[in-house]
Amino acid sequence: MKNSDFVALGKILRSQGRDGRFKLRLNEKGLPRPDCGTIYLRRADGFEAFSVESLTLDRNAYFLKLKGIDTLAGADALVGLDVFVAEADFRPLERGLFYDFEVIGCRVVMRDGAEIGEVSGILPAGGPILLIVKRGDGEIYVPFTETICVKVDPGAKEILIDPPDGLLELNEI
Repeated sequence: MKNSDFVALGKILRSQGRDGRFKLRLNEKGLPRPDCGTIYLRRADGFEAFSVESLTLDRNAYFLKLKGIDTLAGADALVGLDVFVAEADFRPLERGLFYDFEVIGCRVVMRDGAEIGEVSGILPAGGPILLIVKRGDGEIYVPFTETICVKVDPGAKEILIDPPDGLLELNEI
């Protein structure tokens, strides 16, 4: 597999108990659990594959148990590493819903073909989610709504927008 086939799931925060379990911090809140039998830990020399024994949610925290990591010392040796899964292991979402990793990196283009920039992040703002779009040396915020983001194509890494007048100039103050 190549690096682009992996999605950062989270980070190992600490060991949990003596049997080699870990507490995870997920990168996306409310992320549906991937259907994965294998996770990948990124080390300095590349990715190392591990079979998943269990991935459980307990009191709003995720706990991961890997096959072959059965001691507290073995778990402690992996604390701080980033956890990745294969993109193919994520369940498809309902029509119109997207994972953050599907949207980040997409080109943002107007209906007339004018390129606006590239999505560099997601900002949950209490109302509609805002796309952070890198434009030149700055950023603009685009509400991630069906009326503005009229076509989202994660496969082509492109979002077609039809913004109301003045939206793209709001951040230029």
